[in-house]
Amino acid sequence: MPYFDLRLGFAPSFHRGGTIRVEGDVTGAATFEADPTGLLPGLVFTLPVDARGMAAIHDGCSAMLAGWDDRWSESGFDGMCLGGTFASPDVQPRHFSLWSPDQDTAAHAMLRAVFDCFPPERCAGVAEAQLESIRGYLGLQPPVTMYDEVPLRLRLAPCAHRNDANEIETHVRALPDDCDLIVDVSGLDGLFRALAQILPMDLLLKRSPAVRWRVQGKAGEALIAYGIAASAISTIERAPISEEGHPVVLGGYVISSPELISLAQDGARIALVSALRRQCAMTVLDGAKAAAELIHIMETYPRQS
Repeated sequence: MPYFDLRLGFAPSFHRGGTIRVEGDVTGAATFEADPTGLLPGLVFTLPVDARGMAAIHDGCSAMLAGWDDRWSESGFDGMCLGGTFASPDVQPRHFSLWSPDQDTAAHAMLRAVFDCFPPERCAGVAEAQLESIRGYLGLQPPVTMYDEVPLRLRLAPCAHRNDANEIETHVRALPDDCDLIVDVSGLDGLFRALAQILPMDLLLKRSPAVRWRVQGKAGEALIAYGIAASAISTIERAPISEEGHPVVLGGYVISSPELISLAQDGARIALVSALRRQCAMTVLDGAKAAAELIHIMETYPRQS
């Protein structure tokens, strides 16, 4: 296997992006990085890649570039733009651009090989939520992941849908009867919907009190309304936002204007886009993405009193 260096940049329409670099020969390493954004710090996460994984990525890149289709670069609005470079000592570096590749294309097969280097069950911690988001744009994120922790953790992905209910129930039924369990729904926005349509609540309630729940923000209210004791719920705390907006960072811009924070809190999307473009010299698209993220942050994070 010749040495190669693959670099990919991911720019989702409405979420945080990141980069992946895979380099090596017979074996190698895959590194995911994301710059600071919102209230989230920058992150770096690396895993080793075995010979099988390196061969799959090399073959995937070669097949994609050999059968290149210019339609793969045609951009849209609600999706993800990807820029990449594939370099090897024996060939000139090849640069390419993709837009949300269809799942039956060589471009998508290459990306599947890359993300196989980051299996969800091995990505707990710092990069967990961010990799979930990017996999979701590509149709590569499973709806549920079992983390071999103590207690065992069952995490629903943000993209989990009622069509995934049978798969999720299968995972729950496969659990040993005597094991403690954390049900992690901290990545979901609509917890009431998940309780009604996605999770096998009858099975989980039968396991109580061996089941604990992990949520973000005020989502615990939905569990309490469902009859789950508050003592069985843990909430992931979020850092508060100051009146001045620090330390919100959007696309490399520090948002320090009370006007922007106020517009975002009011959900005034159009006015917020205009204000962001005026104050930060953003394009219309970047302003729309930043506005969507800032509004989401204000809906999710508490304000300092």
